[in-house]
Amino acid sequence: MPAHAAPLTPWARGGLALLCALVVASLVVRVEVSRRQAPPGHPDGREASSGPVDLGMGGRWPRAAAGPLTMRVAECAAPIAVDFVEASPYQPDPSLVGRPGPTDHVAYVYRGRVLDNRFITIRLNAIYLARLASARLTGDRMPAIDELAVKVIVPAGCPVSPEAVMAVLRASAPPG
Repeated sequence: MPAHAAPLTPWARGGLALLCALVVASLVVRVEVSRRQAPPGHPDGREASSGPVDLGMGGRWPRAAAGPLTMRVAECAAPIAVDFVEASPYQPDPSLVGRPGPTDHVAYVYRGRVLDNRFITIRLNAIYLARLASARLTGDRMPAIDELAVKVIVPAGCPVSPEAVMAVLRASAPPG
């Protein structure tokens, strides 16, 4: 111990020991809860989703049909690009999907929530991680590892909002 450092008082040592015990107890509880929730083969309790993509407002899109598509909206001369991207920070950057022009309006829709500001990808990841943390803390079912968000690219000069595009997408959803 350096000559200038004061030794820990009994109260400080007790507080440090209590803090260490709480950290160990927390880790033990987390491991036990994860072990009980995890199906065989999935150590973290998450599994691939097989259900439809949630478009919000009761709209569903079949996962098998979730791919890039273009849509025509009456108010817009150019087609609007729509793609389904994985909503997880552990997947490739969703901003790289599609090829928006420098003045196009890009928005994401995740479980009905429209994200369309400068920090879209950060907000998308924050919402995903908040859902994951909430599921861990409450003991609910873990979110699927491959949940999808909808990426909407509205061409420059088109007055259509992402909400209007989603309304058209919900109305044109294939059955299943």
